[in-house]
Amino acid sequence: MKKVWVLGLGLSLALAGCSDSGSDKEKKDEASSSEESADTAGELMDYYLNLTTTVNGVDIDLNGYEEAMAGEEPPAGDELATLKESAQASAKASAEAVEGMEIPDGLGDQKDAVESFQSTLAESYKMKADELAKEGEADFTAADEKLNEAENQIKKVLDEAGLVSSSLISDLNG
Repeated sequence: MKKVWVLGLGLSLALAGCSDSGSDKEKKDEASSSEESADTAGELMDYYLNLTTTVNGVDIDLNGYEEAMAGEEPPAGDELATLKESAQASAKASAEAVEGMEIPDGLGDQKDAVESFQSTLAESYKMKADELAKEGEADFTAADEKLNEAENQIKKVLDEAGLVSSSLISDLNG
């Protein structure tokens, strides 16, 4: 009887040891996954902040044009032509700045979504530059829709990374 009892005790200890080692492995995997998630979120936040800072450094004239045109007395004549020309250059520079942003390698599964966002945002600025090159008043309706699309894309990426999403439009125009 003692032999059966000792055998049972030994077997239960062996099983307990096996289950503990599995749980340690799971804990290590979870910790590793958590670290990767934090690294991805950090790289994503750095990318987003660098992008908005870079674009804000070059889209000043474009924002100035849009504000002037939205005012009670929009500019006309030579003043309008000067504003429009500088806004067009600013929109082109913004598109180039967005295209030139390096996407971090550590984004993993989100890299494709960030590339798509970046392409959409650059396209929005190109559309504004094209509108400003035309005669007459620029119509930014399609470009603004493209900018809204970019904002929705980056919000989704930020949400999936567990980050609080902000308004891209506010961050770029604010």
